[in-house]
Amino acid sequence: MSEYTVLAEVGESLVQVLWEEIQQDPQVSVLIDNENRISLESPFDLRDNDAVRLSIYLYRVVEDPNTKNRFPVAGNGGTVRKPPLTLDLHYLITPMVGAPREQQILLGKVMQVLYDRAILEGNDLAGSLAAVNEPLRIILNSVSLEETARVWQAMEMSYRLSVCYMARVAILDSTRERYIQPVLQKNSVYGEQN
Repeated sequence: MSEYTVLAEVGESLVQVLWEEIQQDPQVSVLIDNENRISLESPFDLRDNDAVRLSIYLYRVVEDPNTKNRFPVAGNGGTVRKPPLTLDLHYLITPMVGAPREQQILLGKVMQVLYDRAILEGNDLAGSLAAVNEPLRIILNSVSLEETARVWQAMEMSYRLSVCYMARVAILDSTRERYIQPVLQKNSVYGEQN
């Protein structure tokens, strides 16, 4: 069962996977020398923090429209629960290093890692995500420059080199259960009755 902590755990999983790959690359590990240099805070919140080198900012959460019409799931002792809420999480990934060349190298490495490990499962997942055993898909989200500029405008910052990714599908289970009276007998009557 996925807990309400799933939103935080997706971000933690992304940081964990990226750090695992970055520390094995000598060219990029010079730019990011420990896991604390990768942050889930927005670029706006990190603007005065020179210690952070990569921002993975969750800027939008939407319900996955492809899973809206699911049937209720079995609960405890004759109850049913609403089907899980499935979410698409949109991330803005921004290198916070100084020189443009370093920004492009770091962003290229992040994109390579998320391309190679586009499905996170098992040990890649943090917290309750690992227990659910539901794979998490990481997709490059080709948003328009206008939409990306709106995100930067909302943060009241000028545009920086960044890319958008979507984590699909994070599952958030319902805690509401209701008792269902089982069907004990079925009567079928066909034709006319007098």
